[in-house]
Amino acid sequence: MAPAPTTEDYYMVLEVVQTATPKQVIQSYKRLALKLHPDRNAKHDATEAFQRLARAYETLKDESKRRAYDSIYPSITRSCPSPQTTQTPRPSPASTPQSGALSEAAQIAALQRSKQERGARWWTKKNVLDSSIFELQRYIRRLEQEIKNLDSIVAAEAAEEARKNSWGTWLLSPIYKRAEDSEQEKACKDRERQERRIEKDMKERRLELKKADLKKEESLLQKAKEEVDAADLVDNRKMRVIQDRIWARENRERQERERVERERIARIWKQQQEQREKLEREAAEALRKQQAKEREAAEALRKQQAEERAAEQKQREEQARKWQKIIDDETKECREQYAHLNIPECFFTAEGSTHQASRSTCRHDGWWPKVQGRTACPECYEAWTYLLQCPRCKMKACPRCQGAIRPRMPRNTARTSRRAPPRARTPSPGYFYNNY
Repeated sequence: MAPAPTTEDYYMVLEVVQTATPKQVIQSYKRLALKLHPDRNAKHDATEAFQRLARAYETLKDESKRRAYDSIYPSITRSCPSPQTTQTPRPSPASTPQSGALSEAAQIAALQRSKQERGARWWTKKNVLDSSIFELQRYIRRLEQEIKNLDSIVAAEAAEEARKNSWGTWLLSPIYKRAEDSEQEKACKDRERQERRIEKDMKERRLELKKADLKKEESLLQKAKEEVDAADLVDNRKMRVIQDRIWARENRERQERERVERERIARIWKQQQEQREKLEREAAEALRKQQAKEREAAEALRKQQAEERAAEQKQREEQARKWQKIIDDETKECREQYAHLNIPECFFTAEGSTHQASRSTCRHDGWWPKVQGRTACPECYEAWTYLLQCPRCKMKACPRCQGAIRPRMPRNTARTSRRAPPRARTPSPGYFYNNY
């Protein structure tokens, strides 16, 4: 099976001219290999570009493969036109739409593509000119070296001639016999001097021509560089104008969006403000209703408390009447019980006063007997299993209230003090007095 025909421009891939030397091919390959290696190039087609570069290098570094490739190279250049000839066809002004029809992004992409094509053309032209300049510089250096060698030969001959004609040589001539040159040798040396002079003149003229060619190539390179820079500057200005137009439109759109957003926020804020005011009014109305309800509840509570206080006062008065009746009954019972003992009436009640007055004049000291039976204390109204009763005024109280009512005196000073009145003895319930 025959191999697939080559359709790639390997000279363009390696960025060298068709007349490049193997050394230039190797140098260009090393430079591009470092640039296009997949480890350093992040583009998606880095591997394909590196493989294409390797194929071009394998073809051009070998002399036989390069001759075979050069035989088909013209057909490749015809089938694949160079970047210099690939120009985007411009339609006629009659058929072109307005410039505003194309989007700014498409215009910028076209300008960038034009810059890339111009850069590719410039790179190819630069490589050609650099190669030509390098060859001229190398040729000029070789000519200068050859002229320098001729000058050194002429200087050596002049030095030798001067040495022969010096006084030292003349003084030593009797001692050292010098061989004289024959006429033929002199003619031969003159001919060589003339040939060297002619060769030097020819090399100097050739050197001047090559220097003129070098200046011309350098001027062409500089001119091409200036043209490319000027074209790039024009494209950059066009792209800047388009970008400024895009920025201005985006700025207007952004300002419009901001205005719409501000209006929307203002409407939302107004709605929220109205809703907030409505909620505040509803909350104030609810607060007034709640305060009215609280006032009504407080009024009802005051009425209830007043009724409860009235009922409690009535109950307390009823309880007081009940206890007064109980006390009167007990006093009457005690009077009847101790009637045979001839106890004075003041023991039970004071003269011209009620039982309540006797309670106020009683000191409540002495031993209080227990009254069994679960009942409520008349002082604190707490239920107790028993109460304590004062033997004089018949006052009843629980042990806690009795401790607060009954006076307490120090044990040591109560009996030894002369000013303290004698402690009255309270008769025990089972003791009877005999009045004999």
